Amino acid sequence: MAKTAKNILPAYLTDIYGWLYLNPKLYNLLDNAFLLNFLTLGYHSLLTEEVKKEISPHSHILQIGATLGGQIEKAYSGLGMLGSYTIVDILPDILENCREKHLEQKIGFVHADAAKTVKGNYDIIICYMLLHELPPLTRTRVIDNILKALKPGGKAVFIDYHQPSSYHPLKYIIRTVNRLYQPFAESLWKNSIKGLASHPEICRWSQQTYFGGVYQKVVATKMDGTSL
Repeated sequence: MAKTAKNILPAYLTDIYGWLYLNPKLYNLLDNAFLLNFLTLGYHSLLTEEVKKEISPHSHILQIGATLGGQIEKAYSGLGMLGSYTIVDILPDILENCREKHLEQKIGFVHADAAKTVKGNYDIIICYMLLHELPPLTRTRVIDNILKALKPGGKAVFIDYHQPSSYHPLKYIIRTVNRLYQPFAESLWKNSIKGLASHPEICRWSQQTYFGGVYQKVVATKMDGTSL
């Protein structure tokens, strides 16, 4: 994996997440479904399956961000022959690494910043474990661009962290880890994904939580006759 030019990336990405995304050895080590299931007490497998449940055959799908641990493969397996799957990522090295892993799948790859624009018109847009890494203003821009790129009747599928229930035995451990390594994650505890959208009224929203509130799936279905 070639070294990414840091000066073209947002400061939060290089300063806070450079230890992961600019470290090919560590990134490739974590790109393992078994390890991620171990680290998430089995919930990685469940959450990737929850994404697949939302995919209708022959859909045109966009995914914001290349992901680890087989999530893309599982989602792609529900696509069908007539659909399309495109992945957009701000990190060119991560995108190229993902491309090399999926040479046998008909997946398109676009190097772009989803906080600036999301081009196209899609049936399904997947945002898997990304929002908690983004600063609040960037997070809202990404959500708005996702909703704008949906076809009427299309849906955005968000998988991410959520505030654990007050009695959760791991709540304070999770909070400590977040404050050390994921400083924007706790702000996602305090705000619903729907509430972060500038125009939530253009969609119907549903939410489901898992593992005592640690994780959430939010689905935003764009209503007919709406636009941004």
